[in-house]
Amino acid sequence: MRRLPNLKQLRAFDAAARLSSFRGAADELGVTQAAISHQIKALEAYFGRQLFDRLNRKIALRNDARELAEDVGAALRQIEEAAARYQQNEMTGTIRISVTPFYANRMVLPFLDEFAEIYPEISVKFDYSYQIADFGEGKIDAALRYGLSEWAGERRELIHRDRVVPVTSPKLVAGEELPFSAAKIASFPLAAVEGQERYWGQWFAAASFEMPGACDISRHAQRALALDYALAGNAIALADLPLIRNELATGSLVQLSPTATTLDRGIHLATPDSPFLDKRLTAFADWLRRRVALLSGGEVAT
Repeated sequence: MRRLPNLKQLRAFDAAARLSSFRGAADELGVTQAAISHQIKALEAYFGRQLFDRLNRKIALRNDARELAEDVGAALRQIEEAAARYQQNEMTGTIRISVTPFYANRMVLPFLDEFAEIYPEISVKFDYSYQIADFGEGKIDAALRYGLSEWAGERRELIHRDRVVPVTSPKLVAGEELPFSAAKIASFPLAAVEGQERYWGQWFAAASFEMPGACDISRHAQRALALDYALAGNAIALADLPLIRNELATGSLVQLSPTATTLDRGIHLATPDSPFLDKRLTAFADWLRRRVALLSGGEVAT
C-alpha cells in the first residue's frame, strides 16, 4: 500500500512555494490563510522538518525543500493533465447495449448512422437477445428494455411510452369498410401479451366504449409474438405506431381506428444502479428519445 502525504497539504505547499505567500496560496485555493498555515504545519509534522522560514509578513522556502517543491509541482501538474485527458475522452470508446432484435431492427439500426455522425468517437455494439441481460456479468453497459419504469437493482431512463392503435392484417378484414367502430373491433379475435390484457380495456375506454367481458383474447409471451399473430391474420393487436410504421406503409398491417392511447409501459435505457453516470449512455438515450419523437410526431417522452 502506498504511503502518501495528504493531497490537500501538498496543494497548499505547492501554492505557497510558487507564490512565496500563505495569503496568495489561500486566494488561489479559495480557503483562508489560517487553513493554509494549518495544512503546511501538518505537512511539516509528516516530514518531521520545517519547509518554510517564517519571516516578518512573508515566508521563504527553505533550501532543502526546493527539490520537494519542484517534484510536488510536477506531480500535481501530471495529475491535472491526466484528469483533463480523461474528461476529454468521456465521449469516446465503445458502449455495449443489450436489445431485442424486434426493437433494434425497427427503431435503432435504421437510424444509427445519425448517432455516429453526431458522436464519431463513440462505437455502439449491440447484444441481440430476448433474455434479460445480467449487468453483473460485466458484458454490457446498458440495456434497452420494455416495461415499467420501476425495476430493482438498476436505473431506468424513459425513452418513450407506447402509443398504441388497433391493427391487423388486411386479409382478416378483407371487404370491410374502415375505420372500424370500437364495437366492431370487440367482435373480432384480439391478441395481447399475457398479463397485459388490461390495455385492451384502456383502449376501449379511450374509444368511449365499454369492453365486453366475453372478448376472444389470445395471450402471447411477448409483444413481438402478439404482433406476428396479427400479421398472420389471426387477430387484432394493439401496436405502438412508430414501431409498425413500415408495416403500415407497405400495407402488411392496417390501422382499424384513429383512436390511440398512451400506455404506462415503454422503452427504457437501463443501466446498473450506480452513483456514476456514463455520459456516452446519456448521449445515446437523448439521441434515441429525439429520434423516436420525430417518428411519433415530435412529442419527447418525459
